[in-house]
Amino acid sequence: MKARFTRTSIYLALGAVATSLVSMQAVGQTKTTYKEKDLGIIPVQQDQPDLTGLWYHINERQVQQANEEFARLKALYPGWQVPQEVETELNRINGRLKGTIKPVASKPKTERTQPEQLIEPAPKAIEQVAESGESTGSTQKQQAVPASKALPLEQFAQLTPKARANASRQQVETLIALSNQLKRTDFYLLMGWTSIDKGMLEMAVQQFTEALHSSVRDIDKQSAQQGLNSVTGIKLQQALSLLDTTRLAQFLKSDDNGYVKEVLQGAAWQQYDAKNYDFAEALFDLVNDNEGRYLSLIAKGSDNAAQIAFDLACSINTEIFIRRCADGLASRQAQFYDTRRFKESIEAGKSLARLRPLSTDEQALIGWAAKEIQDTTTATAAFEQVLFKTPSNAVIANELVSLNQSDDATLNRLALKFSEVKRIFQERTTRNAWPRKQFWLAYQNDDPQAVTAQTKDGLTALYGINTRSRSGGEGLGNFDVLSQYIGVGSGYENWLWQVSLDYKQFYSGTPQVDDWFGDRQLDSSFLGISGFEDTGVRAEAYYQAPDFNFYANLEYAMFEQPVSAKVTGQISATRFLANTTVAATLFRKAKEDSLLSQTGTFYANRKQSWGYVIESGIRGLVAHSIADNMSVAGTAQISRLEGELVADNSVLSLRGDVSYDIASLVSSRLDYWRVGPFLSYTSYDKNLSGFTVGNGGYFSPSQFVSIGGYSELLTLEALNWQVKLRSSLALSRVKQEDDLRFPIGQEHSSVEEGVSLGESTDTGLSGNLTAEGQYRINHNWIVAGYIGKAFAVEYQAFEAGIQIRWREGKGTGVTSDELLLSSPRISGFAL
Repeated sequence: MKARFTRTSIYLALGAVATSLVSMQAVGQTKTTYKEKDLGIIPVQQDQPDLTGLWYHINERQVQQANEEFARLKALYPGWQVPQEVETELNRINGRLKGTIKPVASKPKTERTQPEQLIEPAPKAIEQVAESGESTGSTQKQQAVPASKALPLEQFAQLTPKARANASRQQVETLIALSNQLKRTDFYLLMGWTSIDKGMLEMAVQQFTEALHSSVRDIDKQSAQQGLNSVTGIKLQQALSLLDTTRLAQFLKSDDNGYVKEVLQGAAWQQYDAKNYDFAEALFDLVNDNEGRYLSLIAKGSDNAAQIAFDLACSINTEIFIRRCADGLASRQAQFYDTRRFKESIEAGKSLARLRPLSTDEQALIGWAAKEIQDTTTATAAFEQVLFKTPSNAVIANELVSLNQSDDATLNRLALKFSEVKRIFQERTTRNAWPRKQFWLAYQNDDPQAVTAQTKDGLTALYGINTRSRSGGEGLGNFDVLSQYIGVGSGYENWLWQVSLDYKQFYSGTPQVDDWFGDRQLDSSFLGISGFEDTGVRAEAYYQAPDFNFYANLEYAMFEQPVSAKVTGQISATRFLANTTVAATLFRKAKEDSLLSQTGTFYANRKQSWGYVIESGIRGLVAHSIADNMSVAGTAQISRLEGELVADNSVLSLRGDVSYDIASLVSSRLDYWRVGPFLSYTSYDKNLSGFTVGNGGYFSPSQFVSIGGYSELLTLEALNWQVKLRSSLALSRVKQEDDLRFPIGQEHSSVEEGVSLGESTDTGLSGNLTAEGQYRINHNWIVAGYIGKAFAVEYQAFEAGIQIRWREGKGTGVTSDELLLSSPRISGFAL
């Protein structure tokens, strides 16, 4: 009975020891109870309860105490999953099961009085006690220890926790030495926890390590490991208080059971909650907790931390981090655009597209950025994606039209794909076509006004007659031309075409006695030919695009003239920019100043011909709008003149204009009324205006300068009638050099060498006035005509013409592109 009392007392004493160690172990073994942060982190599970006391009461058949202990453990650990063997034994001692009670640690009655069995593991250090000697090898070994040698440790175990904590360091070291001699797991555990109480951490490590190595039962191993963890926890707390990440890394490196990582992770969240984000991020980095590290970096709020967080998010292939990387890219895309780093903005958008589908705004932002750096291909592709999602988005459709306004193939593709692009494209084309006088383009785009005014794609048949008269000094200074023509034309896709057959009559004044003509100075009346009749054929084609015009014509005329006929023609192109128009023309045509220059003529004896001057060259025009109703323009021409037995010549012509549109100040019935000053300059290398061999019979001063003003008025388009008036008045100065009368040599002359034309300089007024118009008689018939008069120093010219045309279909108005003098063949530019 005494033995049983003694054993019971030791169990209770050891239970008190274990209870006293609970607070110390709580310091060393930190458990993380995470707050809910919507981070997707699973809280750490609670420890399993210490069952030492419970099994003691079961083994001693103390029913009431066993039930009370069980109730206490259930209240303390709500999530505890009760082991099956515990339930079974509790049911058994409470009479709920039939059969004999089977203690967990039953021992033979003969062994209970042995001293080695009087001390059991502390409840906090050992979860089960009283295992049978037959099943525990360590107990069999410990039975050989004399009772008197283990007595100091047994007595020490019976002390209260406070008494053991107050024991001197020397006493504890002595007991540790005794524990090392006895090599019993329960003594190792007792002195390990006592060493922790005394702050003797290295001693504690040694005792727990020995206990770990000597234990056979799993519960002893767990208790020993728990003690080691407590020591490690204390050391970790010391390193944490010093912010010593190097030492913490060393602990983590030697962590073989995950305890250090668990403690550091909990500490990291504590630092995060305390807003110590730098240290928290360092701890999260140590334990490879990317979630905590990312949140700590974001919480810092600095640009550098945000960059590191972004790089981290984009390096982890999980759903949440892919989403964070995408959010970072979206933010960067907008920031780069706002700071005009357009290339970086595009790259951010493209990277974002590889992670998730772009929103409409994000896709559009790629387009806006690409537009800023004039990357039309990228911008078009981006805006296409946006318009596919939002088909009625007029802003995006408008941008697509603007970006590709010079790319007909792309615009046509987009117009077929998106109805909004087609609508805007047609609307913009029409809106721009009217002021540019591109009525065929407007008609092609189904502009209601253009379609109503003209059925331009219908077959057209026309007849016309015009006359031109040049008069000057008596004789060869006069020249008349009468032309008649018939033609047919129509439209095909974006082209207008026309083929015409011409019949022309040329009449020239005759040289007078003493005039220089041919190879001599006439001493009698001229009896040679002074006129011709002949035919010709010409064809022309006109193309209009939203910002581009093209025109070409070919002519083969005067088959039976004195000098062999030549093919002539021109190619003209015009480019319309936002506020600037650029035009250029390559041409090859007859110089139409006299019979000699336009067709050639015969000597007085009719045996030889010369003349027919062909002028080949290029002319260009640049016009720029500097305000809504004001513009400036410059024109230049360089050409070369060649003829049969005519000296070669070169010419340079320049002209500058400033115009101001006053139509809005005058009448709403006017399309425009432009007025302004001009300055022109023309210079020929040689004066070849004579009618002797080597000369061409065309006006070719060495200098011709005019300065003056001009006016041009046009009434509204698409009405039943239309009028255009042009006039100018200038002060002109003409200078002609004293060139040779026979510039190509005396072998073509019967007179002495060195005869010259004579030098002359004249100054006077020059000007012109031209009126033209057209009138729609009915749906199919239109009549058009023009008349003009020009004068200069010793020079006058008159021209007039009329045309009547028939076109199938219906029309109710006329447009200025069909005014007779507006033809690019006559005006010189495809405008």
